[in-house]
Amino acid sequence: MISVKTLKAIEYDKIMQSVAEFAVLRQTKQSIVNFCPVCEYQNALILLNKTEEAYKLLYTYDTGGIYFFEDITEELKRVDAGGTLNPSELLKIASALKSARLIKNSIEKVNDSELLLLPEISSRIYTNYEFEKEIKDKIISADEISDNASVKLASIRRNIKSINAKIRDRLNSYMRGSFGKYLQDSVVTMRQDRYVIPVKSEYRSFIKGFIHDQSSSGSTVFIEPEQVMELNNELKKALFDEREEIYKILADLSYRITFLSDSLRYNSENISELDSFFARAQYSFKNKCSKPNLNNKGILNIKKGRHPLINAERVVPVSVTLGENYNFLLVTGPNTGGKTVTLKLTGLIPLMAMSGLFIPAEEESDVSVFSNVFCDIGDEQSIEQNLSTFSSHIKNIINILEGIDEKSLVLLDELGAGTDPDEGSALALAIIEKLLNLNCFGIITTHFSKLKEFAVEKSKIENASMEFDAKSLSPKYKLNIGIPGSSNAIDIAKTLGLHQDILNCAMSHLSDKQINFENVLKKAELSRREAEESKAELLKVIESEKEKLSLIETEKQRITAEREKIHQNARQEIKRIVADKLTEAEEIIDELKNLLKRAGLESKEIFKAGELKNRLKNSKYLSYEEPEPFELIKAKIPDIVSGNKVYVKSLGTYAKILQLKPNKKEVEVLVGNIKTLVKIEDVFNSEKEVVEDKKVTISRTTSALPEKNEINVVGQTALEAEENVKNFIDRAVVYGFEEVKIIHGVGQGILLKTVRTYLKTDKNVDSFRRGKYGEGENGVTIVKLK
Repeated sequence: MISVKTLKAIEYDKIMQSVAEFAVLRQTKQSIVNFCPVCEYQNALILLNKTEEAYKLLYTYDTGGIYFFEDITEELKRVDAGGTLNPSELLKIASALKSARLIKNSIEKVNDSELLLLPEISSRIYTNYEFEKEIKDKIISADEISDNASVKLASIRRNIKSINAKIRDRLNSYMRGSFGKYLQDSVVTMRQDRYVIPVKSEYRSFIKGFIHDQSSSGSTVFIEPEQVMELNNELKKALFDEREEIYKILADLSYRITFLSDSLRYNSENISELDSFFARAQYSFKNKCSKPNLNNKGILNIKKGRHPLINAERVVPVSVTLGENYNFLLVTGPNTGGKTVTLKLTGLIPLMAMSGLFIPAEEESDVSVFSNVFCDIGDEQSIEQNLSTFSSHIKNIINILEGIDEKSLVLLDELGAGTDPDEGSALALAIIEKLLNLNCFGIITTHFSKLKEFAVEKSKIENASMEFDAKSLSPKYKLNIGIPGSSNAIDIAKTLGLHQDILNCAMSHLSDKQINFENVLKKAELSRREAEESKAELLKVIESEKEKLSLIETEKQRITAEREKIHQNARQEIKRIVADKLTEAEEIIDELKNLLKRAGLESKEIFKAGELKNRLKNSKYLSYEEPEPFELIKAKIPDIVSGNKVYVKSLGTYAKILQLKPNKKEVEVLVGNIKTLVKIEDVFNSEKEVVEDKKVTISRTTSALPEKNEINVVGQTALEAEENVKNFIDRAVVYGFEEVKIIHGVGQGILLKTVRTYLKTDKNVDSFRRGKYGEGENGVTIVKLK
């Protein structure tokens, strides 16, 4: 068990008070404040994992959190003893049931196999929505019971209403009748739960009834007229019946709670436990903490740790390593340089992890679970015990040495201070040797040069120093491991304005060895800083070069994509030219055919012209060679992996694989922004340079640039229209159109008849029809091509 004294010295108690502020329940807040770090590795790991699950529920699934309810411990004690709860206390029970129901449902609705620990806690929570709802339905507030709490209560209250109405009617008749002149005020009031009227004191004898009260001045008496006495008696009886029925309702609910009291107590424990981990998660989120890697080997590797009690805008991150190559760090450097803060941070971060808290450090930091943590920090002079500062420190160290083991963490601030420097440093050396022999872990701060020399020679302890700017003589609050630091006391005194002759005198009292050692430290510190500055400059250069390389790579990819786009456009242009030449050739052949017919040549000449047309169709205009950029190697099933780039032969371009569908023998690919399915046999790898060029033949349904799929012949002669329609249909067939529109108008019907007569004779026409409404109706003809 870690002592309360140690926890306060490291300021652990302040951290837990901050965590408690995030808790919802009062009992949870108290349990967090009183929580003591666990010293067993497995238990600490479980705590951290629970916090991680709470973090995930809150910030990944946006669920979790506790509905507030007050502590019901005393209420459960009373019902167990046979007591009856009042409405306010029963509503507290209902709130506890509601809180249980909400947190159980919110955790159970999350389907995540990695969440194990918190769902296990929520599974133990008892819920009873029916009873919760019954309490809320019967008890409206701490002062009001619902009319529907029972059938009898509803009946009683109806009766009370009826009696009230009768009494008021009778009393109002007094005020409206001849008795009105005797009244002080025309207001019906109540005294001792009975209706009365205010009568002027001098007229009291004119109103028969019972006097219940009089005003402070004596000018008014409050009389219950004898005509309403019986009704008031009935009302009194009804009110008594109401109170009795309400008591029965409360007693019944209280009695039923006795059967649930154990479950409700257990609920409070489980809900409070969940609340504590949600509080830990919220604290970790707000303070930008991360889950550490936990171990039980004494290894600390705190990456840029931040003291959580220092303002986030001013705190300087400190990296601390311990436990692998050395067990102890000997930290030196000037006062106000951050040694004590680093010492506390080194103790605080493991204690936070051992309490299920994430740590204020970078991710992947390593933190050990220690069997105990001991510290001697600050001036603990005790006036009551008549102990000096030195005596107090020695007493603490004696207690530490008695309770220490090889899994302990020891934090000693200014070891050996407060007495003669020679004796203090000798005593400090002896204590350090004892600690090293015990194989424990820790950090020691000091100003003694002998301890710095000792740390250089010994293997289990390593020098470290708080960085100090020798030029500005100001601390940097950064821990440098491996190099001892100089106290810089004389230099600091000089900066603060101490007279030069005093400084010279101080220097004369230092031994040559001490001066040389301090000078060596200063030079080493200067060299280290220069090396770090050079390293930082080099890193900037490396980062700059990486950015340049990245830009070059981006530009390379852009050029490659642009080149591919140009090739694609070139291929499309070639196809367009071929299609145009084909159209031109067919027009020439058709014209030749017409000339032959008009010349009256024999059929064999016409046949020869047709043969010439067929030869032209098979000429070089209809075929061209388009080399593939790579040798096509058919892709095998194992090669067809999502994300791979392949060549799709049927599309004539590259594509990215999205998904293999082996049952259908198809592959879903992405070409540009378009998804499409292709056959597996159309997918090829492109690994080697091309060996042979492949010939690609463009058919009449080539993918050349499309023409408009309609023609307008309005205003043309019949012969012109027929010739233009014929040529248009031939081109439409070449371009692969399935349907075209001919706009001829209605007029006198000459063009309509010419066009439709011709369409009946064209072998490329499958069918035609008049236009529908919205297409031009009888002024257009829609042609379906073969």
